[in-house]
Amino acid sequence: MYFIHRNWEAGPLCKSVRHVPGRTVLEWFRGLWEPDGLDRAHSDLNGAPYELEWLRECGDTPPEDMVELRRRIRMQLWADKELHIDDHSIRISSMGVHLEEAFYFVDDARVAEQPDRWTYPLHPSWPLPDAAAPGPTPFVAPFPCAELAPSTTHDVGATYVLLTTLNARHDTLGWDRTYVLPGVRLPQLAAALRRPVQNRDNWPGPLLDLRALTAPDEDGIAPALERLSRFAGGAGELPEPHDQAHRAALEHLRTVTPDDGRLPELTLIHVGEHLAQMALHADSIGHRPWFVFDDIWASAHPDLAASLIHYAYHWDPGCTRKHGFMMPCGHEEYLDLRLRYADRVRDYEPYDEPLVTELTGARSVAELRRQIFQDAGTGKQRLLLVLDQDHRSELFGVVGAVLGHPTPDACELRYFRLGKPHRHRPEQRDRLIKALCFELRKEGYTNLVLDQPPNELCQKRLNPVTLRGTSPTSQVISVADFYPPELYALRADPFLL
Repeated sequence: MYFIHRNWEAGPLCKSVRHVPGRTVLEWFRGLWEPDGLDRAHSDLNGAPYELEWLRECGDTPPEDMVELRRRIRMQLWADKELHIDDHSIRISSMGVHLEEAFYFVDDARVAEQPDRWTYPLHPSWPLPDAAAPGPTPFVAPFPCAELAPSTTHDVGATYVLLTTLNARHDTLGWDRTYVLPGVRLPQLAAALRRPVQNRDNWPGPLLDLRALTAPDEDGIAPALERLSRFAGGAGELPEPHDQAHRAALEHLRTVTPDDGRLPELTLIHVGEHLAQMALHADSIGHRPWFVFDDIWASAHPDLAASLIHYAYHWDPGCTRKHGFMMPCGHEEYLDLRLRYADRVRDYEPYDEPLVTELTGARSVAELRRQIFQDAGTGKQRLLLVLDQDHRSELFGVVGAVLGHPTPDACELRYFRLGKPHRHRPEQRDRLIKALCFELRKEGYTNLVLDQPPNELCQKRLNPVTLRGTSPTSQVISVADFYPPELYALRADPFLL
C-alpha cells in the first residue's frame, strides 16, 4: 500500500510519499486493531493523519471489507471535505489547520493498473527525471490543454507549461491548468516567448513574468527562471514589445523586493534539454512546483506526464468522472453533492438502514423502496440521503429519484422527506433540486420531473441558472438549459446564489 499526503508545506513537490509493503489498504486499516497497531500506523504515515484513533471508536473489531471501512470513515473521520473510496483506494480532501490538504491510500495493484494517474503522485522527491529520448508513440494529454497561441511554423512538437498556484485557503488543490504552445519545443521556448502576444488575457500571469525576464539574446529559460525567483510579479502591466518589457522587468527586479516571506535562495531550479522544473519558494508557506516540458520528454515518460497534468488539474488522482474545469467532482457509481452549510447528498448504502427507517417510519428500506419505486419500469432507482457532515453525518433527509423515467431522457423526483424540525431548512428542497439539475445535465439528461410544481422560492433559485425563455412553472424542468453561474469557479458552494 502507498500513502500520499498532499500538503502545501511538504517540501519542493508539496507532498510526501510512504510505502507499506505487503499490505493492501484494507489490511493496513484492519491492522489498527492489532497490538501496537496505532503506533505502527503513525510510524507508517510519519505522524499524519492524526484522527486514526477515532476509527477504533466505531467498533471493537476491525472492518470486514471496504464497505464497512467506508462506513466507519464516513461516520467518524474527515467529514469536512471530499471522500472517495473504492475497492482499492481511499482519497480524502480535508481542511487542515492552515490550508487544504489531501490523503491518498492506494493499493499497489491499483497503482499498477493506473500508471497514468499515480506515477507522479508516487514520485518520492525532487526533481523529476529529465532524461528524454523520443518514445515509441506521440504523447497525448489526458484532456485538452489551454492553447496559448497557434503555431506560426510547420514545426512539429509542443511545449507544455504547468505552474501550480496557491491563491487562497480553500479550494487550493487542483484547479491548475496546463498550457500548451504548439510547434515549439523546450530548446526553442525562449525565442517563442519573445514573439508578440496576441491574447495576453489568455496567458497566466507567471508565464508573462517569465516572458518579460527572458533576455533577447538568451537561448534557454534557465536564467529567466533564476530571475523569476527574485521577481515580485506583475509583468502583465509592462509595456510592449518584448525588449521594452524586458528592460522594465529588469528595472523592477532591481528596485522591488518580494515580500511575504519569499526566500529566493530556497528556490530549486533544474533545467534539462526537454524538461525545466522549478520549485519556487513563494512565501512563508513554502514552494510552488513549476514544470515546463515538451512532447519529447512527455513521450519518453507518458505516464509521468499524464499523471502530472491530471494531478495539477484535479485533487483526486483516482477520479473516474469526466467533468469540466472547476466543476464538482463525483464518482461513476456514487452520487455525492455538496449543498449549503456542511450538507451533502449521497447514495444510500446498506449500513444506512437504521437511520433511514428511523427518519421515514418505514419498517425496512425494502418496504420504503417498494412504496417509492412501484411502477418505475426500467428506470434506475436512486435512494439519496441528505446529511449534515458537521455532526458526524447526521441524517435529516431522504430522497427517491428514478433515472430514465417516465422517458429515457428524464429523471423523476418521487420522494422528498425532511425530518427533525430543528434542522429543517425551508430552502433545502429547492437547493437539492438545483444541484440535481446540474448533475443530470452533466450526465446528458434533459428533464427533471417533480412530484409537484416548484414553489415560488424554488423558481427564484432556478431562474438565475437557466437560459432566457425557460419557465419552471410546471412539474417538468428542462435541465438541458442549465449552465454554471458566472462566478461558479470562485464559489466554495456553487449552488449558493
